[in-house]
Amino acid sequence: ELKLPKLRTLDVFSGCGGLSEGFHQAGVSETLWAIEMWEPAAQAFRLNNPGTTLKLVMSGEKTNSLGQKLPQKGDVEMLCGGPPCQGFSGMNRFNSRTYSKFKNSLVVSFLSYCDYYRPRFFLLENVRNFVSFKRSMVLKLTLRCLVRMGYQCTFGVLQAGQYGVAQTRRRAIVLAAAPGEKLPMFPEPLHV
Repeated sequence: ELKLPKLRTLDVFSGCGGLSEGFHQAGVSETLWAIEMWEPAAQAFRLNNPGTTLKLVMSGEKTNSLGQKLPQKGDVEMLCGGPPCQGFSGMNRFNSRTYSKFKNSLVVSFLSYCDYYRPRFFLLENVRNFVSFKRSMVLKLTLRCLVRMGYQCTFGVLQAGQYGVAQTRRRAIVLAAAPGEKLPMFPEPLHV
């Protein structure tokens, strides 16, 4: 069995760390850095990932409050995250209000991390409406930005329960790979 080195990962909008935990369980990455603004989620992430450098807010510093080094260009091999989705969610009856528009702009902020770090791999996770919101405008913008950065891209809507998660939610996933890297395929469902 060929054992590949784990990808050095930055998890943005990390929440309590569910996405990082999935990658850890799959054996493909080691989350060395995470960014989370909401203090309770950040503390839960820290409890589950004590070796991860966690940044609570972005302020242009090179270390966090504990003096741990934040990633520099060339350090991040995989960027993953789930930008807040209230603006895309079908459960949000007020998704044209200013607050939701701000939440939707966080996708662009997330893409700016990709542009800055230029990781080998990129994964964006969001609600299923992400692919159809505003006639797929946000999805098209996301894919166009990644392609202009030179990435190969694919997207899909996956049902979490088909992969062993105890829920029935459908999630939109955008995958991207840098030039010269092999674009990963979505795994076959385990539970149909």
